[in-house]
Amino acid sequence: MDVDMNRETIAASLFGQFMEEELANLNLLDDEEEEFQGESVMVDSTLQNCLVGRYLTDSVVHFLSICNTMADLWHPIGGVCITNLGEKRYLFQFFHEVDVQRVLVGVPWFFNNHLLILQWLPNGEDPVMMVLNFVDFWVQVHDLPPELMNETIARQFGDFYGKFLDYDTSIPPMGYKSYMRIRVLLDVSAPLKRKKNVQIGKSKTVYVHFKYDKFSLFCFICGKLGHGESYCPYHLKVEPSKIIFGWDLSLRVAVRRRNVAVSRWLCEADGSRCKAEKRESNNQGMNCNEEKDIRSDSRKDIENQQINPNLIPWDLIINLALMRAKMTRLMMGWRLSLWIWL
Repeated sequence: MDVDMNRETIAASLFGQFMEEELANLNLLDDEEEEFQGESVMVDSTLQNCLVGRYLTDSVVHFLSICNTMADLWHPIGGVCITNLGEKRYLFQFFHEVDVQRVLVGVPWFFNNHLLILQWLPNGEDPVMMVLNFVDFWVQVHDLPPELMNETIARQFGDFYGKFLDYDTSIPPMGYKSYMRIRVLLDVSAPLKRKKNVQIGKSKTVYVHFKYDKFSLFCFICGKLGHGESYCPYHLKVEPSKIIFGWDLSLRVAVRRRNVAVSRWLCEADGSRCKAEKRESNNQGMNCNEEKDIRSDSRKDIENQQINPNLIPWDLIINLALMRAKMTRLMMGWRLSLWIWL
């Protein structure tokens, strides 16, 4: 009995020594530190003419609806292939550079009132890792003295927003410029700017106010794009009775409707009489750049059109016709019964 126990003890000891030697020879760290040799290669041509975009919303977006809607809005000559990258991020692959430039010029774009942030995909860049927080917007600067409506002041306002892109130099149809219009690169992760203090000379100070063209959903509490006040994170930090609505709809540019009637006393800036066709187009309040901007959002304008209250609903017309036919049949039956009785 003692001999068997000694044999088992010796076998266990030898096995333990064997495992210790094997573990000592196994060094995974050395293998993990070894480097692979790699060389950069040219990016495949299939990844050229691509845009990366994400929708600024926490709501669920339907991928197939996005594909159909955006393709119908853009009408790309060479077509477009849309790939879902996850997390509301998409890769838009165009097959001609003309289509890419046309889409970039028409930004911002929307889907179901959700802002689409688009950026060009550089060669070799990972579309999943790109930071998508900036979008182009046209901003109107109101309450600014006419003598300050120049490109120099416009660039200062652009730098105040983040980056200056363009300045609208067109002359309004009525010959009076009541606001200045600039194109800026807007950071969607920051609150919207509402006003700015401008000093004129050494003694005069004025406040200018901003309005945004083609505006989407934004919060009246925190002033950020992408959600309404009902879903604002401040509800988790501040008591409902202490919440302050610091933003309102005055930041949105009102869409002007076309007037049919034209007064015969209206004149152009040069003193000539206004033509009806020209005045109807000008009353929409759009210059060449504004027409180009609003054309891309035509679906939204169509959805927001008001129904004429003077029109009779179709179902009411059908019900009236059925009632009239029923009354006619009753009258004919009553006359027939009276004739038989007589």
